[in-house]
Amino acid sequence: MAFIDTCVAVIVNLNLKMDTADCIRSLVRAGIELKRVIVVDNGSTDGSLAYLREQFGADLVLIDAVENRGYAAGLNLGIKKGLEAGAGWFFLMNNDTVVDESFFERLGAAVEAHPEAALFGPLILYYSEPTKIWYLGDTLIPGTLITRNPYRGKIDRGNLPETVPVDFVHGCGMLVSRAVFERIGNFDDWSIIYAEEVDFIWRARRAGFKALGVPGARMWHKISTIMGKQKPRTRYLRVRNQIRFYRRYAAGLSLVVMFFFTILRCTSLAAADLFKRQFDLLGPLCRGWFEGWFGRQVRDVG
Repeated sequence: MAFIDTCVAVIVNLNLKMDTADCIRSLVRAGIELKRVIVVDNGSTDGSLAYLREQFGADLVLIDAVENRGYAAGLNLGIKKGLEAGAGWFFLMNNDTVVDESFFERLGAAVEAHPEAALFGPLILYYSEPTKIWYLGDTLIPGTLITRNPYRGKIDRGNLPETVPVDFVHGCGMLVSRAVFERIGNFDDWSIIYAEEVDFIWRARRAGFKALGVPGARMWHKISTIMGKQKPRTRYLRVRNQIRFYRRYAAGLSLVVMFFFTILRCTSLAAADLFKRQFDLLGPLCRGWFEGWFGRQVRDVG
């Protein structure tokens, strides 16, 4: 059976029906059938459900989550549906993205060539600057949980290798084998948004699964405006959730390193906020740091 016939795409939508429709159309152009596209609507109030049904008909798999319990919770609903349908691979993606027409062909080739890997990340480019790289995997700095994104901001000239070794891929677009969910379970939904994929991939790594970046599989990210409208909340959640990840998984000297790293990082962010006169971000930054380290600890799920 061809890779594309074993793969489902899972999209979470919240009040971005036009972007979601663009995303679905790009998936279909790339060769996936509508019946293998699962859209989870997280309680939209913009008529998304009716609009998407009108645009794509009954073949599109639409799940009404009724309320917004966060991105990870929405993904889990779609993953559950895909598992029940017998899917072997899951492409999890943001709805403000579009993919290249050769997208699934390139991912399928990587899957076939690298049976040792269970997670794959595409080359994610800026929608507004189509050759500028937004993301192609993170690598860990040894002895810490600090990561590097070596390709961010570089220009895609089509000369990258077929695959690149990475430690993390991004929840904006990631291909995951069914075997991963069967071994470690689904996403932990404590985060609401931000860091849910980092937690998931770390658990997958601890279970022995490997990740690869696939530069030939291109997608473009519009960068969602939803959280940008709540910038103080965005700052709070990003800081809190990143620190909770460090607190959950770092140990010994690494935990000490991460503690002081976050002090330096947050001090740098605060200085930038002061320079830009973004005073409304300082409170959420401090609260996120404190609650990340000293708030209620989230359970270790793996």
